[in-house]
Amino acid sequence: MKAYRMKLVLGTVALATVAMVAVACTKDAASPVNGNTTVAGTSQSVETSQKVDMAALTEAAKAAGAEAARSLAGVQAAQVYDSAQSGIWVTGQGSITLEPDLAVLNLGVETTGATVAEARNEAAAAMDAVVRSLKARGVADKDIQTTSFNIYPQYEYIEVVEDGIRRGKQVLRGYAVSNSASVRIRDLGNVGPTLDDAAEAGGDAVRINGIGFTVDNPKPFETQLREAATKDALAKAQQYASLTGVSLGKLQYIVELGGASPLIYEKAVASMARAADAFVETPVSGGTTELTLSVQAVFAIQ
Repeated sequence: MKAYRMKLVLGTVALATVAMVAVACTKDAASPVNGNTTVAGTSQSVETSQKVDMAALTEAAKAAGAEAARSLAGVQAAQVYDSAQSGIWVTGQGSITLEPDLAVLNLGVETTGATVAEARNEAAAAMDAVVRSLKARGVADKDIQTTSFNIYPQYEYIEVVEDGIRRGKQVLRGYAVSNSASVRIRDLGNVGPTLDDAAEAGGDAVRINGIGFTVDNPKPFETQLREAATKDALAKAQQYASLTGVSLGKLQYIVELGGASPLIYEKAVASMARAADAFVETPVSGGTTELTLSVQAVFAIQ
């Protein structure tokens, strides 16, 4: 701020100096060049000099004015910057721990074949069997969503000798197809049996990548979360004000950084133990889940 004020002062002084020089030049031009100069000649010289000096004065004034304008603009920009950056900035967070009411299962199938058609047909048959097992357990069509489908070649590297030189060579050995889906299971007591049936239906092609537990509808808890997040932000701002020896001013603005976000806890699925005459059901426990919401607040400093 001091630098901007100094620029303004210098601009004003420059303008005044230009004016003084112009007046001095005008006085000098009015003086006779020598003792023989006539009155008419003197009058003409003064008139011509005044025109030149007035033009120079105008240009100098414009330059000084432009400098002053730039200085003023800089001061205004600095004030806006200072206003935007001043205050106490804090982030508050609210959280609630709940029992989940929804399980999200990530599963799929993966097959290989000598050709794309062979690998794709096997994957399609395996995934169809998995989906039928899910529906038999009461999973609705809307709760089964494909998340990825990929077909890619598979290579192996062999060592060959060509022209007496030993080198590695890439050889195509077939194709792989993977098909993955996200499955929402609303009956938590049915999660274990649903997993077992899907694994049995998919056979060796099935891939179970994990399971998470969350809350299906977090909206009813948002009011409580906002209150907790706002109180947390206010407490932090008051602490910062106390630690730095300033007084906490009015709230300048507050913004919600995100709605209630359920944290999905991924769990590895226990391996199934099968024998010819025995079957052990996969144990699954939902535990608890946490909803979070954050706000950012800015308070003035008094």
